[in-house]
Amino acid sequence: MDYPKSVPSAGLMNGRFVDENPLTGTPGSLIPASWGNGVTQEIINVIQAAGLTPSEQQSNQLLTALQGSGLFTTAAQFDSDRSVATTEFVRRSGLQYSGFAAYATNTELTLAHVGGAVSFASATPISATLPGTTGILHGATLTLINVGAGVVTVSTALAADTIGASSAALGPIDLARGETAQFVKLDNQWRLIGGTVLLKYTSLFSGQLGNPGYQKYASGNIDQWGYGTTDANGEVFVTFPISFPNAFVSVVATHAGGDAAIVIMVGGTATRQGVRLKVRNYLGQVAAGWGVTYFAKGY
Repeated sequence: MDYPKSVPSAGLMNGRFVDENPLTGTPGSLIPASWGNGVTQEIINVIQAAGLTPSEQQSNQLLTALQGSGLFTTAAQFDSDRSVATTEFVRRSGLQYSGFAAYATNTELTLAHVGGAVSFASATPISATLPGTTGILHGATLTLINVGAGVVTVSTALAADTIGASSAALGPIDLARGETAQFVKLDNQWRLIGGTVLLKYTSLFSGQLGNPGYQKYASGNIDQWGYGTTDANGEVFVTFPISFPNAFVSVVATHAGGDAAIVIMVGGTATRQGVRLKVRNYLGQVAAGWGVTYFAKGY
C-alpha cells in the first residue's frame, strides 16, 4: 500500500495529503476511490485473516485481530527463519521449560521432551533413552530429575549418538535418588553441562568405586586406596589405581589378619605410581601371604 502518487489529480504535496488552505486559495488533496478502497481492503484482509467478520459498527476490529491468536501460528520446533515468534514457540525453544513430564517405568524420550524437564520416580532401577540427535537444533536442552529410590540409567537412542561430559565421551550414566542432569545437544552428542550428577563425571571430581579405588577433589588433592599381599620377604609393592599427576605425599597401611603386625613404608620406594610396604608381626617375623590395606594421598 502507498499514497496515490500515480494519480495527478490527487493533489499530493511532497508525496503526502494536504488540507485545503482558504487563505491562500490552495486546494486540498483528493482521495481517489481506488486508494480509499485499497486502504479499506488492506484492513479488512487483516480482520478476516484473524477469523473475524468486518463490521461497520465496530472500530476496534483491527486491534482485536492483531492481539488475537488467529493471525499468528507457532513455527515448527527448531525453526530458525525470520517469522514472528509466538510465546508458545519461545517457551518451547528452551528459554523456559517447554513442559514437564513424569514417569515411573522405562521411557524412550522424544522430540516433544526437548526443552523441558522430565522427572522419574521408581522404587526399582529403570532406564531412560535420550532422543536421537538427528533434526534437533544445536543448543537445545533437556533436563532429567530422579526423585525415586531406583537408579535411572540414561543412554542414547542411536548408536551414532554419545553422552559427553566436559572432558570426554561417556557411556550410559546413572542418576541416583535426588540427582539431576542437564544436557545440551551438540552435533551427535548430548553434552552433560549441569545438574548434580555433573560432579561425578567431570575430571575435577572423578573417582573409582570399589577396591582399589580413588577420589579426586576440587583442590587437586587425590585419595587412593587398595589391597596387597606380602611376598616371602614380608614386602608388597602396591600400585595405585591412577598415577598422581604431580606428587605422592603419604601412605597409611594396615595389616589385615588375625594378630598384631607393624606395616612400614620402605624408604625411597615411593613414586607417583606406587610404593613398597613391609610387614612384620609382633615378634619381628615376616611371611608371605599377609594382607595389607593402604590409603595414600597425593596431588
